[in-house]
Amino acid sequence: MNSSSLISRDNLINDTISQVKNSRHLFVIHCLSIYALVLIIVGTTGNLLTIIVSLRRQLRRFVTVRYLIFVSICDIISLYGWNLNNFYKFHVSPNQSNIEDISLVHCRMISFMTFVALQLSSWCLTAVSLDRALNLYWPKWKQIYGRIRYTKYYIIFLTSICLTMNSHVLFLNGYREPSGRVTCYSTSSNPGYIYPQWERVHLVVYNLCPFAIMFICNTYIIFVTVRSSRTQNDSRLAKVPRKSAERYRQFTALLILVTFAFVVLTLPACIYFVFFRNYFVSRTQRSYRYMIQVLLNSIQFTSHGINFFLYCFSAKSFRHELHGMFRELISSCRCKCQWTRKETRQNNYQIQQYIRNLDNAQALHNRPLCPDRDIQMNHYQFKFFSEFKLSGEKNPPNWIS
Repeated sequence: MNSSSLISRDNLINDTISQVKNSRHLFVIHCLSIYALVLIIVGTTGNLLTIIVSLRRQLRRFVTVRYLIFVSICDIISLYGWNLNNFYKFHVSPNQSNIEDISLVHCRMISFMTFVALQLSSWCLTAVSLDRALNLYWPKWKQIYGRIRYTKYYIIFLTSICLTMNSHVLFLNGYREPSGRVTCYSTSSNPGYIYPQWERVHLVVYNLCPFAIMFICNTYIIFVTVRSSRTQNDSRLAKVPRKSAERYRQFTALLILVTFAFVVLTLPACIYFVFFRNYFVSRTQRSYRYMIQVLLNSIQFTSHGINFFLYCFSAKSFRHELHGMFRELISSCRCKCQWTRKETRQNNYQIQQYIRNLDNAQALHNRPLCPDRDIQMNHYQFKFFSEFKLSGEKNPPNWIS
């Protein structure tokens, strides 16, 4: 009897502890899911501002900026995939289902869109690093292969590779069960189709290969930049104007900062989903597993939502163009307000003139044609027949006697 009571008490204590942990996990999950929505709003706004500022005349003439414009487009698309699902799953869905489980179309389109956008974003950053490293290593690179008109062809080439490589997701990912329920990220014959099989390929394409190339290129760029700054008589630095050299250093610092943030923020999520996801599924609580996944996803997509702030922090030319854009916007608003006020005053003056003219015309219309009848009648006398003179005259007619 005593042993059974002790067992029941231990079970009660364990259940209480488990409930407390679950409540903590759910609280963290709800906070992170709200952060996902904030990241969508902030990231979309920041990336749109990046695109607008980068398209200004002083910036769009650089190869680096052309790549960064496309990176911002890919980042916007990526935020509306798995990151949006973090908010939908815990705040919109009544049974905490994924947004991909709504239909088979949602499953395939969202997964395809997210895979392609993430890979394109990382490879465009890699292309920037590779372009700048080759420009330093081979001075003729910029004149032969690194011209700005070739940038669009490189971007089209990278886009075609990513679309082709992930095209199978549009046709094979997910299936509909006999009950009508949609199961995403697997097939009817292969439960591990996406996790971990294709996720391993995605890890290599999205993170490991870009990381290796960016690490080598950025190391070389830092080495050459430091050596050039220490060597006053460097031939390449002497040929470059001071303003261009300063802009080159700014773009170099921007590139290193962005690539470093990308690797640090995206690598943990990729490692987890490839090597530890199945382990956590079988050996941890569901709430704890969700908390880890949402946390790592939030860290990963932070890399795709903060690039605008990194550009503002590291590139003076970007800040200058941003301030110029806002100054032009404010001045145009002021000019529009002044023009509106001036036009309003002119319209009011014209209305007043119109009303005054109407009053004058009405006054002229109502004025009698003979304002003083007596004067007119006295002026017009019957001189031919004296008997028809008015009674006010001194000589009355002869027939009045």
